[in-house]
Amino acid sequence: MIVALVFLAWANSLSGPFVLDDQSSIVDNPTIRDFGSFRWISPPAGRGETVGGRPVLNLSFALNHATGGLDVRVYHATNLAIHALAALALFGLLRRALALPGLSSCGRSRTLFLPAVLAALWAVHPLNTQAVTYVVQRAESLMGLFYLTTLYAFARSLEGPHRRVWQTVAIAACWLGMGTKENMVSAPIVVLLFDRAFGAGSFAGAWRARRGLYLGLATAWVFLAVLLASTGGNRGGTSGFDVGVSWIGYVLTQAPALVRYALLAIWPHPLVFEYGDFSVASAIDVAWPLLLVTGALGATLYALWRHPAVGAIATLAWAVLAPTSLVPGTLQMIVEHRMYLPLAAVMVLAGLGLEALTGSRGQRILAFGGAGLVLAFTLLTHARNQAYRSELALWQDTVAKRPLNPRAHNNLGRAQLLAGRSDEAVASFKEAIRLQPNHAYAQANLGACYRLQRRWPEAAEHFERALAADPALPDVRVNLAVALTQLGRIDAAVSQYRAELATHPDDIEAKTNLAALLIDQGLHAEAARLLREALAASPDLAEAHLHLGRIEELQRQTSVAEAEFRAALRLKPTLAAAHLALGNLLLGRGDASGAEDSYREALRHDATLASAHYGLGNIRARQQQFEPAMQEFLECLRLDPGHVAARNNLANCQLVTGRLADAIANYEKVLQARPGDTSVRRNLDLARELARQRGGVGR
Repeated sequence: MIVALVFLAWANSLSGPFVLDDQSSIVDNPTIRDFGSFRWISPPAGRGETVGGRPVLNLSFALNHATGGLDVRVYHATNLAIHALAALALFGLLRRALALPGLSSCGRSRTLFLPAVLAALWAVHPLNTQAVTYVVQRAESLMGLFYLTTLYAFARSLEGPHRRVWQTVAIAACWLGMGTKENMVSAPIVVLLFDRAFGAGSFAGAWRARRGLYLGLATAWVFLAVLLASTGGNRGGTSGFDVGVSWIGYVLTQAPALVRYALLAIWPHPLVFEYGDFSVASAIDVAWPLLLVTGALGATLYALWRHPAVGAIATLAWAVLAPTSLVPGTLQMIVEHRMYLPLAAVMVLAGLGLEALTGSRGQRILAFGGAGLVLAFTLLTHARNQAYRSELALWQDTVAKRPLNPRAHNNLGRAQLLAGRSDEAVASFKEAIRLQPNHAYAQANLGACYRLQRRWPEAAEHFERALAADPALPDVRVNLAVALTQLGRIDAAVSQYRAELATHPDDIEAKTNLAALLIDQGLHAEAARLLREALAASPDLAEAHLHLGRIEELQRQTSVAEAEFRAALRLKPTLAAAHLALGNLLLGRGDASGAEDSYREALRHDATLASAHYGLGNIRARQQQFEPAMQEFLECLRLDPGHVAARNNLANCQLVTGRLADAIANYEKVLQARPGDTSVRRNLDLARELARQRGGVGR
């Protein structure tokens, strides 16, 4: 029943796309692509990736990748299986715990019914949606599974002939949990509390009876410490006491966060994917949440003293939430998936409390009330999954619920941009910047929008603002350099590429683009070295072959150059710049027909390529087809008003066809750009003399 309910509630989540952190931890994660290489043991951790320092989590993604590549259905199905197993582990744990002395007052006759109802309610609770539907947050559900398995194996070790076997299972599950997520850190302590409540009756008795178990569980802390060290001790600068976030300020934010978690456990609406950052100006602002949290903590401590079983269950919730509530983070103050396992403890306490209050009527109330809640929760979970049907829908839902969240507006803009709605994306990025002017990602993404729209001054401006807000932001220097190149600020672009390579020496795009600029500066040897390094890392890089061909052409090795251009086109037939370069080479060789084909192919893939129209104009001019030639030169100038050669050749055609006034005007503009060009000045003088002989330009 429990497994069927899980798959019924989440049946519509299987085709939901990868979103947000799924990109860095799954789609772009190179360590999961070759399972046999064991690279998954060292997941990426430099930028706060979810898999960082969590090799067991990374292993699960590597297994999915080995099974289905990037078929998102495989990952979702695995998440559902993990959640179903966790629900079964909770059922098994409760079934045994209710029969143990600590909770035996509930009655052995009810040890199947009550665990089934509580496990079913937890299994379909809408608050678990983020931990199950959001693929990368398998970190939470898989850790929850291992945590529950540790407790279940401990409960099994209290009775029967295979106690040592079950203790070994508990230790193994604890190790696996530590390798999945750091919240597992409290498991040995919670096992001790459960032992005191349900087994030995005291801490001393638990130690005497099961010393080996606790020593084995404690070894998992050493494993966790090693994993934390692998991320720099602060998960790539996103969580820790040295990440620039005030500890007191952060902890104050957790009082309203904990209250919200409790309210969502009771009434799971509205559910929000991304709450955004917030701060507390003073303790007065959180007086009542602090009061509630303090009261709940006090009640838990009292229960640990007077009612150890109830206290142990309540402590489980606090213990799992403690790492994210006490260790400052830079990104998120409230996250719903953190309540995955604590929600189980809350529901168990609620169920036990209801049965204690209702006495003999408890089973009837739980039967009818539980069935109704299971149905309601299943429908609500099914409805909540609709928000995950696309990244665009998810962020639209988030912005509607948290309109003052700049990160939500930024991610909505990204989703709109991917959907081809660039104007809407620009508006979303601007709103994110309005709410948070130093939002580096929003600045960079707005710059990317302007880059797509070829609005180079605005693109450069926002890329520069993004770098000012976060100099380590990936890819921004390359984008800024591209914009600077288009603006003619070549030296500044070269500096940006060199700065990018100083920090990321393996950046292939930076190497390739820098090489292209160095060729124009005559630094052919350095450019060739960079291009060959790029090809060594990425042999199928068409752009590198294109620029190597340019170097060979400049060195008059035209046959070698043509081979490089054609190699680029074999690798990337849509590379307009390679078609253009091949057309220029063929035209220089006198192959006008081949050149024209190349120019038209270039324009087919990039209609904004002004130089292709310039080449077609030159072909028509050589064929003395001056009218078509002028049309091509005019189109070139429409796309690129600063194309001096096209303006000069247009003037030549106008001179030959007797359009002297237009020719004079264009020659004068050419001389403004090239004042020392004697051939242009001679042609200008000729045009003026012809105009004078005709009795004035006006006639």
